[in-house]
Amino acid sequence: MRRGRPPIRPRTRAVRSTLWGLWQSGGLVALGLLAAGMTAFPAQTLSLLGPVAGALGGAWRAGLGATAALRESGASGLRAARGLAAVGREARELERQIAALEQRTILKEEQQRELVRLRRLLQLKEEVTGPAVSARVIGSDPGASFRTLVLDLGVRDGVREGNAVVAAAGAVGRILSAGADHAVALWLCDPRSRIAGFVQRSRAMGVLTGEGEGCSLRYLAAGDDVRVGDRVLTAGHGSAFPKGILIGVVKDIHLDGMLMTAEIAPAVNVRRLEEVLVLPRGE
Repeated sequence: MRRGRPPIRPRTRAVRSTLWGLWQSGGLVALGLLAAGMTAFPAQTLSLLGPVAGALGGAWRAGLGATAALRESGASGLRAARGLAAVGREARELERQIAALEQRTILKEEQQRELVRLRRLLQLKEEVTGPAVSARVIGSDPGASFRTLVLDLGVRDGVREGNAVVAAAGAVGRILSAGADHAVALWLCDPRSRIAGFVQRSRAMGVLTGEGEGCSLRYLAAGDDVRVGDRVLTAGHGSAFPKGILIGVVKDIHLDGMLMTAEIAPAVNVRRLEEVLVLPRGE
């Protein structure tokens, strides 16, 4: 059995072009023949062929219209697809621009917040007596029994063990240890902390001791005028802190015989602390 070569399948585009040409040329030839016959034949014959010629011409025109409509539909679909692709690209670009704008807005808000904190810290620096250096909090001890903060200044910057640490909101603690370029500060509410304090309104004196999460003003006399809501300040008296730095507010009072203890809500939240002042010398 002879095996012939498989027919080569023409491309779709070539077939469409060929059919379109045949349709156009065939329609023109058919209409030409009908026109010639109607000219040569008698009137009776023309009356018979007239409807046929009209039908053929209408069919030819309808075919041309349908083909043109198909071609226009394809072109419209291609334009629509290109339009959708362009819209998709524009949408992605807008999303990128919106994300970049949101990021710039966040950074600007953060810069403004930092500027407010630094301005308050600068005001505090102007109010305290003696030298003071600003430091950033770069770490903390999350332990439950005590609280420490790591600062980005050390001995090279004049920071020494025992120096007072304050923030714009009030007293923070004292330097526990100092390295060449960093220092560890002990929070006032650490159980190892002890400083002198007094009630601003009544001037009642006591010793502020750390309780872990809060602190207490102890060794107050039972008859001292202390009320919930009173502000408690550092007393100075040779400690690292100058006199008059806010420690916190009295939130509760307990009597124990001849003595009274006032629980203090600290003015500074060390978990949110970012900048502090170190006072190399207290009064």
